[in-house]
Amino acid sequence: MSSGSGSDPEKPDQGEGGADLADEAVAAQSGFGSVTRSLTLGGLIGAGLIVWGQFTFRAKWVTRFLVHNELEMKRRMVLIFSLLGGAGLAALVVGVALIVLWRKKRPIRPLERLLWFLSPLILMPVFPVLFRYKPWKDHHSDLLELLVVTILVVEVLVARLLRSVPERVERWLAWLRERVPAFLRKHGPFAVVVAGTLFYAAFMTFYTLRWHYKFRTHNFDLSINNNLMYGALKGVFMHSPVVFPNHPERYLATHAKFGGYLFLPIYALFPKCETLIVIQSVLLGLGALPLYAFAKKRVSRWVAALIALSYLCYYPMQGANFYEVKWLPIACFFILATVWAVDAKRWVLFGLAFVAAALMREDIPIGMAVVGVFLVMSGYRPRAGFVMAAVSMTWFIILRFYIMPSAGHWWFSDMYKGLWAAPGHGFKSVLKTALSNPLFTYSKIIEKKKVIYLMYLLVPLAFLPARRWYLWAAFIPGTVLTLFTTDYGPTIGYSFQYVMEWTPYLFLAAPLALAAIEKSPDHGRSRMYAAVTSMALASAALQFNFGAFPRRSTFKGGFFAVDFTYSAAERERYANLQQIKKLIPKDASVAASENVGPHVSSRKLIYSLRQSQHNAEYILISRHGLNLDNTKPRFAKAVKSGKYGVVKRIADFALLDKGYSTKDNKKLLEDWHL
Repeated sequence: MSSGSGSDPEKPDQGEGGADLADEAVAAQSGFGSVTRSLTLGGLIGAGLIVWGQFTFRAKWVTRFLVHNELEMKRRMVLIFSLLGGAGLAALVVGVALIVLWRKKRPIRPLERLLWFLSPLILMPVFPVLFRYKPWKDHHSDLLELLVVTILVVEVLVARLLRSVPERVERWLAWLRERVPAFLRKHGPFAVVVAGTLFYAAFMTFYTLRWHYKFRTHNFDLSINNNLMYGALKGVFMHSPVVFPNHPERYLATHAKFGGYLFLPIYALFPKCETLIVIQSVLLGLGALPLYAFAKKRVSRWVAALIALSYLCYYPMQGANFYEVKWLPIACFFILATVWAVDAKRWVLFGLAFVAAALMREDIPIGMAVVGVFLVMSGYRPRAGFVMAAVSMTWFIILRFYIMPSAGHWWFSDMYKGLWAAPGHGFKSVLKTALSNPLFTYSKIIEKKKVIYLMYLLVPLAFLPARRWYLWAAFIPGTVLTLFTTDYGPTIGYSFQYVMEWTPYLFLAAPLALAAIEKSPDHGRSRMYAAVTSMALASAALQFNFGAFPRRSTFKGGFFAVDFTYSAAERERYANLQQIKKLIPKDASVAASENVGPHVSSRKLIYSLRQSQHNAEYILISRHGLNLDNTKPRFAKAVKSGKYGVVKRIADFALLDKGYSTKDNKKLLEDWHL
């Protein structure tokens, strides 16, 4: 910050000894600017501390005040007068200090420097606001808007703080650094990242398994993915009777998830849903390790560790972790590992990770191709980049436009129908629109709901990937695969698996942005650390309010607010299912209701009862699942048909066998009001 004369308050005073009249005039103006800045900073710091105290202590009133502007007039006036009083008192103290310095003919710049060092205290009232979750429950976008302003101001003030550290403080920090063991300085950041990784993997494994045991997973999609794996053990690949009960081989038209079969050796040991749930949580946590290794070559180890911890605290990724088991989140680890391996010239690991990532799902090669082109155009590892780009795009084109369509048609391409070039349809038509009419395409991308979606993704990173134009490449996979969609809400929902089309690329861009900021000639290091501070604050505030770790109902996984409790009734219900499940032969075909299906999906033929029983040998249903889609009328029809008889009823569960006695069917129909 400079005065109207354009002088820098950190430069030596030019008005001392032997100055001519012009120099004296400049010095006078500079001195006046320093006085006004000091008084202003002092007043703002005083006001900030006073309001922080009122928002922190005996502050039950703050929530309703923030949300509804409800506060009795007496207390409101106390708040106003205390704010003004704190500002006035602090400004008075600074004024007295300025007078003392003037009378002693001592420079006033050190006082201003000290006030800039203390300037982040101005934002103290923001902390009890950001870290109070009740005002922001169901007001996510409001918190995002507040955070945008907050992190910008924090970045400015922290940058000034770092450029205004008093000499005594610098000496004390240097003394402190010298006493930190060399081993801790070198390996401490990595140890922190490893600890964070283990915590994430353990936390997410425990609570996603519990979510499954609470019957919050579904046929669509956990039964689908578990059944795909089990079918592969039996020699049947890419067949899904859940999605296509009459033609399960058509599933390849939906998704190409060949990469999942890489886990068959592990899955064969424990062929059940829980294995996939653990794999997903563990691999998402392990993604912090290649990210850290990539980042520490560009920024300091501690900054790299903060980036890795921000990744682990990224609440959109945590939401995806809780939303069933998907191959997009699992692919994140392999994408990060691929980029690290290229960077480190670990070519064998690069090949393995690259192939694994490309096989995970049909859309992953788009992002890998973007990474490859980025490497080629930057001149950094261009040969590896060319291989990545060429192989990825070739594989994507063959897979998406030839292999998958040969298996049949699936509605996923309809997500883009707002961009179809009539009379065409499908992905080729979208591509024609994007190339021939970019303005129309842009109008479909920049909608309010999509801008808010971008804020969910970018605010936790303090917009770092957007700060250098060449890093906008990180936006390409997510833009094509989520923002281009026009008729499917989950692709622009922050708690669904589609956020993983963005996550690895955004976090890989973050250390590149910080390294570029640090190299800038205008106080680059201070600005870099200020940007890291903004990222850490945004990540912490959003994790506190909307993340999984605080274990609040404000956290969402997919469509649902996650409940982290596990009651005695829920334990009993799960035990009841295990008891009734034992009556089903291991290789028998089963039609199951939506939340029950995943628990019996480790078999060749598992059907979703909301479509029909599909002549399955057994029907397993929970009364709680009757109201989902068409489950109730279809189940009632099966019971009344006489083809199935009630084998066992436990609590809200019922098991029916094809050809079994129907003597208990009437009772079931009456009890369940069918």
